[in-house]
Formats: sequence, structure tokens, C-alpha cells
Amino acid sequence: MAVNRSTWARLRLELRVIGIAPPVTALAATLGGAVLVIVMRATGAGAEHLDIAAGAVLAGFAPLGTAVAASSIVGRDAGAELVMTTTVYRRVLFLRAGLVVVPAALVTLLDAVVFRALNAWPEGQGTDGYVLVWAPPMLWLVALAMLIAIGLRSPAAASGLIGGLWLAQYLMARAILDNTVLRAQYMFMGVAAKVPAHEWTVNRIALPAVGVVAVIAAGLLLGRPERFVGSDAA
Repeated sequence: MAVNRSTWARLRLELRVIGIAPPVTALAATLGGAVLVIVMRATGAGAEHLDIAAGAVLAGFAPLGTAVAASSIVGRDAGAELVMTTTVYRRVLFLRAGLVVVPAALVTLLDAVVFRALNAWPEGQGTDGYVLVWAPPMLWLVALAMLIAIGLRSPAAASGLIGGLWLAQYLMARAILDNTVLRAQYMFMGVAAKVPAHEWTVNRIALPAVGVVAVIAAGLLLGRPERFVGSDAA
């Protein structure tokens, strides 16, 4: 019981350090998107429009909001040097990111269940889409956002670069899909594109694979936490 109380106390402390902005940023897109789809369904929107809206929320807005929120964790703690003297900064930073990413992922999963029940579902997706439509691009984008924020020591720069990458994928879909290498890293696969089943499978494996590599790279950079002391990260 004492261990549980200590754990909850630690989590509450970390949530206070994080503040309200990152969780709100992470949840705004997925919750707001769910409200939009429900309103569209209630007001008689067509099946095609519902499918597009559901896909946009799951594969686009939820990953983007979560990635921006996760990247904002880096460099926000003015007392980072005090944390470094008492514990492993890498563990602290990943814990704080997890407190933002995990709730966003759970809410996005709930969105998927609700959308499916409302018959607002990306065309061609089965029940595996409950996870596969949004989880690989979310892991990919969050991991890259964290790596960029840690590498540049700037959450603001990471948010801008990740936003630019997201927009480029959306606007340059045709060019990306025509390139074998880039196609494997296309986050909107199966929502905005009709592709053979084997290419969908490759894409859903390649996205989280790159995400895992990015997480490992971010962890290695965090092995030298003194880089963050006195930095002008913003």
C-alpha cells in the first residue's frame, strides 16, 4: 500500500510539472474530432464524408496533437539540473511523455470504437483498424517529435518541423505514394490511399520500426542530460 501511495504521489508530482497545456494539446484533436464526427452523424452527413472525417481524426489529427504535446515536454523544466542530481533524467522525461501519450492513445482507441459503431469508418478497414489505423502513425510521429526536440533542445522547433512533415505528407500524397521508400513511411496509408494489402502491411510495420529507432536514439541523447542545463530550449 505504501508503494502504491508513493507511486501515485510521484505521478501527481510529474503531472504538476507537466502542467495542463500538453495533455490538453494531446487530447484536443482526438476529442474534438470525435465530437465533430458525432455531430456530422447526428445531422445526416453522408457515409463518404463520415468515413473521411473519421480517418482524418484517427490517422491525422490524433497523431499530430499527441506528437506536438510530447515534444513540448523537453526543455520545459527550469529545475532540470536538480532532477539530474537525484535520478536518471531519461527515465523522468520518458515518464512525463508517457503521461501525455498514453491517455491520448486510449482516447483515440475509444474514438475508433465509437466511429465503428456509428458506421463512420475508413473505407476498406476491418476491425484491425481499431489499432492499426492510428497507432503506427502516432508512434512514428511522437518518436520523431521527441527525437527532434531532444536533438535540437527546442520543443518549439520540433513542433514546427513535425507540423511541416505532417502537412507535407498530406499535401504531397501522390508523390510520396509513387516512391517505394517514402511510401513505407506514409502515415495516411489506408485512409487517403488505396493500396495493395502487402503494401499496407509493410507500411504498418515500417512506421513503428522507425519510431522505435527514433526512441532509442532519443534515449541515447538523453544519456548526456548535461546538454540540457543552461540551454535556451523553448
